[in-house]
Amino acid sequence: MSTSRLRICAAAFCMDATSYGAGLLLPIHALNKFGADPLELGLIGTIINATYTVVCWLSGRLSDRVGSRALYLPGAAIVFAAALPIIYFSTSLGQLFLATPILGLGLALYWAPLERELGETSTSQNLWKTAGTFNCVWAAGICLGSLGGPSLYDQLNFKAGVLLLLGLSGLALVLLVPRLRIEPRDGRTEPPPTTEGPNSAHLLLVAWVANFSAYFAFSGINYQLADLGKKHLEIGVTMLGLLAFVINLARFGGFFALRRLSGWHYSPGWLFIVQLVTALALLGLSGLDSPVFYFALLPLVGIFSALAYSLSFYYGLRVPSKGGRNSGLHEAALSMGLTLGPLACGAAARALPDWPAVALAAAGSMILLALTAELIIMKINRGGKQPGG
Repeated sequence: MSTSRLRICAAAFCMDATSYGAGLLLPIHALNKFGADPLELGLIGTIINATYTVVCWLSGRLSDRVGSRALYLPGAAIVFAAALPIIYFSTSLGQLFLATPILGLGLALYWAPLERELGETSTSQNLWKTAGTFNCVWAAGICLGSLGGPSLYDQLNFKAGVLLLLGLSGLALVLLVPRLRIEPRDGRTEPPPTTEGPNSAHLLLVAWVANFSAYFAFSGINYQLADLGKKHLEIGVTMLGLLAFVINLARFGGFFALRRLSGWHYSPGWLFIVQLVTALALLGLSGLDSPVFYFALLPLVGIFSALAYSLSFYYGLRVPSKGGRNSGLHEAALSMGLTLGPLACGAAARALPDWPAVALAAAGSMILLALTAELIIMKINRGGKQPGG
């Protein structure tokens, strides 16, 4: 791996450790310090990701015109120098909410352009493995953020956790300040890619729908973990961080396994199976209160999100001339799920307080609804093919 590509991966590791650590620390602190209710916990995630969604629509397309560097550097600087300092010095729930759109803005300027930069360094033959390596790296960063932030919060205090995030985001910025000079890797030693059918647009659409539902569930559950852990499972903050770590470790494992496979990504059958099993697991968990079942079954959400994300990411980058546009749309579909999931799950938890784990049922129902839509898309595509086509 070239030095510049290594820097991209290291920066991705640091920034996702930062963003996911913040995604856990903010609701934990809002609940324990300011007594936020489930809907307010969900709104934290919704505001971050609504901002992220809107800006991603622009940053992906803009990076095709002005280049990636002009966007991902300001994005990293906003996270490091604006959003996290506001969080660090916050003394009220309102101040925490003030930081959320700023954090979403910085992350949106950062991610889609950085993904475009990665796509431009790869040939069509090595794109799947390059994307797989990138996904493994940022997923590992999330594992660090999910465990490190809550552990420091529990052992020391909230500000100690935020200082960890400041250090990580600052390192991401430092890694990207020197200009990246990357030549695409020679793909001659890679196996040739699977031949694409005459029209794979439906596969990209299926991947976007699945990715939306995966991150709807992932984010919706994430922003309710603090409430679930304290009031339903009765576990401490460190154990809550460990639960989040296990979910994210499963996602990392999914990315790692997918990186070693090839030729299967034009057959979405595995996606549909994993999606169905995940939905049924969440619906079943919504009626249980033992932490053992949560540790055993919630990792399915991580595996499903790895599969859906990988397909969406790969299909979007296969056409280099549209890499920025498709990276932006990939992130926008994902972030729409990230936006609506916390709001829907938080609203459900607030509306049905006698059903403590209703957020899981809401997440599972969305995954089932998305699966239905994906099957309809596949059926329409098959029905539209001409004989011999």
